Amino acid sequence: MVSLRRSFWIMVFEAFFGGFYFIVTRSLTPIYLVSIGYGLGDLLLFNCFAGLSSLLIAQYLKSLRYSGIDVRVPLLIVHVLERIFWFSIPFLSRDKLLLTIVYSVAMLSSVPTSFFLNLSFYSLFSNKMYRRLLAGRTVLSSIASVIGQAVVITVLAFMERAKKFLLLYYIAFTVGLIASILLTLLPEIRAREPISRSGGEEEVRAINIYFLLVLLLSCSNLLSISWIPRLMRDLGVPDYFAALVGFTQTISNIFMSMFWIRQRFIRYRYAVAGLAVTPLLVSIANNPYIHIPLAILYSFSLVGTNFFASLVFSTIIHRIGAPKASILLSSSYSFALMIASGLGYLVSTVPQLVFILACVFGFVGLVVALTAIPELALLPPQYTRLYSRVLYMTSIAGYNFIVFTVSETVKTTLKLLALIFALILLFIIYRTIYYIIVLTGG
Repeated sequence: MVSLRRSFWIMVFEAFFGGFYFIVTRSLTPIYLVSIGYGLGDLLLFNCFAGLSSLLIAQYLKSLRYSGIDVRVPLLIVHVLERIFWFSIPFLSRDKLLLTIVYSVAMLSSVPTSFFLNLSFYSLFSNKMYRRLLAGRTVLSSIASVIGQAVVITVLAFMERAKKFLLLYYIAFTVGLIASILLTLLPEIRAREPISRSGGEEEVRAINIYFLLVLLLSCSNLLSISWIPRLMRDLGVPDYFAALVGFTQTISNIFMSMFWIRQRFIRYRYAVAGLAVTPLLVSIANNPYIHIPLAILYSFSLVGTNFFASLVFSTIIHRIGAPKASILLSSSYSFALMIASGLGYLVSTVPQLVFILACVFGFVGLVVALTAIPELALLPPQYTRLYSRVLYMTSIAGYNFIVFTVSETVKTTLKLLALIFALILLFIIYRTIYYIIVLTGG
């Protein structure tokens, strides 16, 4: 019991230091990239590659077996690597190809970190204790994020341009490592396996929640990627004001966390509805100060959506197992990032279309929530079960098709690159032999 209580508080305080690191790197990076000349299309392209690579690593994690291993070891390794990769972004940002690679690797590293953290949570704590952990982590993470956003705004507003971004990345990296050090104090963690075979109602629920989360995160990703260029390019606000919008959202997260953790599942439908309309409001708001209350609405919606998904997975973990629940929760962001950024890039020349696309994802998610998710549905239970089963079969088929297509495309691309490299190498060898023959008079 003492060990479990210690693990609880270690995980809570990990969220404090990790939350500071997370908010500084994630909020600072788009501001930094826009400030050095990258546009909305570039940001969407970077995130599309990042989502693709993250989805592939999620598929790899899904194929592994976790029974008998101590989760702490891989958790600590990926935890530290993630911080190193994000810290390297400002040093490689001037070259677009290098930036695409390092940004993809940084985003990719977030997936195993999130996966092993969730695996640890689900394996260590009961459903009741997990709710307390989720609330505690969210509150402390939000407090740390407020501090981080305040630091970002202060540095951006008062320091000279050449030094301020690098200083912020240094600070985030150092604080992020404190969170990694805390994880070394954890006791041994063994992954909790399922107690029954999958395929029943629990798996249907899990996959449908996953599909809903992908839709809503696609909406959220498009909005968060497009919001900074909207403010800085379209409305002409300074970088510190763009950070102030994020700061408002972060402060709101504290209060929204305390609000949502006490609510019944049925009320989470308001979070889904709020997330669906936020991109439209952001796109039509031409007064920069209106974006401050919009950030509060976004916080209300996003915190509620994430809480709902996490809590549902925690209630069915005994059926589907901690590894599966963790990979579903962790990979949903990667899947959403790939889809949203890829489609967003195709219409990025008209920024308004990006916001419309975000709305489409949000409203499709709202329809799914109100018809096929039992906890949120407006329909009678018999219809909800029917639509839920149809959605389950459709989403499984669609996911498998997309993952198969992506995997085969990557394999084919790698084979073509290897062939091209071999031909170039062969050409260089033959030309070298030719010049040696000419020079030696052979």
